[in-house]
Amino acid sequence: MLAASALIPIVWRSGLSHPDSAWLDVVQLGLVLALLAGARVIPSLRPLALLFAVLSAQAAGFLVLRLGERATGFTDWADRAPDYQWIPAASALLVFPAALMVATALAMGLTRRDLFLTVGDLRARSRIPGTARFTRWHRQALPVLALFLVPLIIQLTLVSRPDPDQLGKALALLPLGVGFALVNALQEEVRFRAVPIAALEPSVGAEAAIWMTAAAFGLAHWSGHPSGPTGVLLTFAGGLMLAKAFVETRGIAWAWAIHVLLDLVIFVFIVMEA
Repeated sequence: MLAASALIPIVWRSGLSHPDSAWLDVVQLGLVLALLAGARVIPSLRPLALLFAVLSAQAAGFLVLRLGERATGFTDWADRAPDYQWIPAASALLVFPAALMVATALAMGLTRRDLFLTVGDLRARSRIPGTARFTRWHRQALPVLALFLVPLIIQLTLVSRPDPDQLGKALALLPLGVGFALVNALQEEVRFRAVPIAALEPSVGAEAAIWMTAAAFGLAHWSGHPSGPTGVLLTFAGGLMLAKAFVETRGIAWAWAIHVLLDLVIFVFIVMEA
């Protein structure tokens, strides 16, 4: 999971202060392909062959996107365009590696239900973290949203320092924000939770799958929204709860809905930051 995560780019760019490079995508693709090859010859790795296959599909998708963005001028446009324009466009392009992951998993025998691509049980029982008590997801969804919405707003306010005069512009652009939130939340839920959890759970168990996918989700936000160390911690905690929703409801609905609303708030801050 770490080999395919944002850890290597973070170390390369922030730790070693090197410029971004397509070679990073080549290296990560090579790493997960090497693991996939190892799963074919090393018995202890065979249960993880599906995981390595879907991560290889994602890495290949990233490489194709990067090369395509440079060849078509998308990268140059993104460097000039305001964040509220290029971020939704870049997010929409990430549907491609997400679709490759789903296609790979289906080709290897998983079903749509295996991949959590169903509504799931909206009233499923949920253990309250740190206790032996249980509640139901339809009762805790709003408290979970509020639990992450408040610190998200605080973090975005401190880091992006939004301009209150831009609030009217943000409200006018809400249709674009809703589209961004729906697409971004969907592709991230598929890439970070639906497919990886389906690949991990049979071999390492649900609890380990939750922690591993949350770590990858947190690292992916080092340069995102929210960003930096606090952004990583906040999205790591959110990733734990959203992955827990997948495992307990056996569907994507609650995680996607919560994620959409959080992303809509993020979009407003992106516009106000411009």
